[in-house]
Amino acid sequence: MVALTWVLLLCTLLLVGGTVRWFLRRRQTFWPRHGIPAARNPHPLYGNVAGLVTRHHTATVLQRLYWEFRERQLPAGGFNLFFSPVLLVVDRALIERVLVRDFAQFQDRGLYASAQMNPLSSETLFSVAGERWHRMKQQMRPAFGAHSVRTMFPTTVRIAQTLVVYIGAQSRRRDLEWTDLMARYTTDVIGSCAFGIDCRTIRDPGTEFRAMGCRAFRCSLRRMWKLRFGYTFRRMADALRLCVSEPSVETFFLELCRSTVLHRESYRLVKRDFLQQLLEMRANGQLDMRQVAGQCYSFFIAGFETSASLLSFCLYELAKNEAVQEKLRGSIGAALEETDGQLSYDMVMALEYLDQVVNETLRMYPPVDFLFRVASNDYPVDGVGTIPRGTLCVVPVHALHHDAEYYPQPEVYDPGRFAANGSKAHTRPFLPFGMGPRHCLGDTFGLMLVKVGLVAMLRSFRFSLDVDRTPETVTFKPRSLVLTASSGMYLNVERV
Repeated sequence: MVALTWVLLLCTLLLVGGTVRWFLRRRQTFWPRHGIPAARNPHPLYGNVAGLVTRHHTATVLQRLYWEFRERQLPAGGFNLFFSPVLLVVDRALIERVLVRDFAQFQDRGLYASAQMNPLSSETLFSVAGERWHRMKQQMRPAFGAHSVRTMFPTTVRIAQTLVVYIGAQSRRRDLEWTDLMARYTTDVIGSCAFGIDCRTIRDPGTEFRAMGCRAFRCSLRRMWKLRFGYTFRRMADALRLCVSEPSVETFFLELCRSTVLHRESYRLVKRDFLQQLLEMRANGQLDMRQVAGQCYSFFIAGFETSASLLSFCLYELAKNEAVQEKLRGSIGAALEETDGQLSYDMVMALEYLDQVVNETLRMYPPVDFLFRVASNDYPVDGVGTIPRGTLCVVPVHALHHDAEYYPQPEVYDPGRFAANGSKAHTRPFLPFGMGPRHCLGDTFGLMLVKVGLVAMLRSFRFSLDVDRTPETVTFKPRSLVLTASSGMYLNVERV
């Protein structure tokens, strides 16, 4: 009896091992079987991305693959994300076809979120697809428009002034890490505009709101595989009650939104913020309470880390490039003289050199370093073959922004590339907010938030690099969903 048990166990192990080996081998040969050129020598387990998240950021891995396909003069090429086949789109014309011209065949981002297990994530513009996405986009467009952003400008200015006061009090600290400080500033602004609460994380980084924001943005291989598995095997994921984000995080934000709404309705409070606009849509029957909370959650999650990344890299490059910093400070000073030192929405958004500085930072350090879409049908491409239905297509934004064909001397920080009279400024690929119908709706608010912060800080302080703690060449933190310096960001500060 014991011998029979061991034989059955051995047979089971051999069967499982053989099945796994067959599966890995089949995934490894996916691209050759479909006649599509692919990255060389995929590992059975790691594919072409060995070290991803553990040692290398996605920007670094995708840039290496980008240049392999560019040298082979391929418009696109397949690679294995571990044992999951993914197509890297390299040619600029093909990128525009995927994101714009043939958008109808590439509408879906391929994200999974269970309405039962992740009720807020499943209500965001990032995760919904098809007709539901079209309806939600039309509903949300006014809430992210210029008129709406104007109403949130005074709140942003008030919190930026709080930031200035805090920097003034802490300016002699050498242990002040600026990526974290910028995230606390963006958390306070977006928390106030999206949830209508005073987060106070600039002064107190240990608040629960800040902690939950960090947990929501955790990056791990486990989470990556949950997302991929959930999209590929949606019914199985639903049956397994798969969670792609921590339920405690979503519960926190859902209850926070409900309590805020109850408080406003009980006291008949009306505020000029994002939440108020959603409540008006709810009153008109366009949204229910869960959808209101989902959009607030989406607004916060999509904005606070990306804006903080942009702000910290702006300060980093301004600290390294004194002439650029002084020129920007001079343009800010001249604009403030015309407004008697008062910030206004029109003044901040019309600062041309500030716009150039922000755009050049977005070029060098796009917070979201790649875009992704899923082919809804078989899609033929000259020089590549037919992209199979369901293929995940990735656009390497960071790699495109660092291609010398589009941006000569791409590692040189030069805001003049984006001068209004630049002959090629409008013809180069520039995708920090995406492109086409699924571009980021919150770009105007994000830019306003960043520009107000920069104006407030630069009018009061001069920044230089703490060379003992911050290297002049950036490497990116592997476990980060947005671009973040692995060594942290440490700056010297003095009053102007």
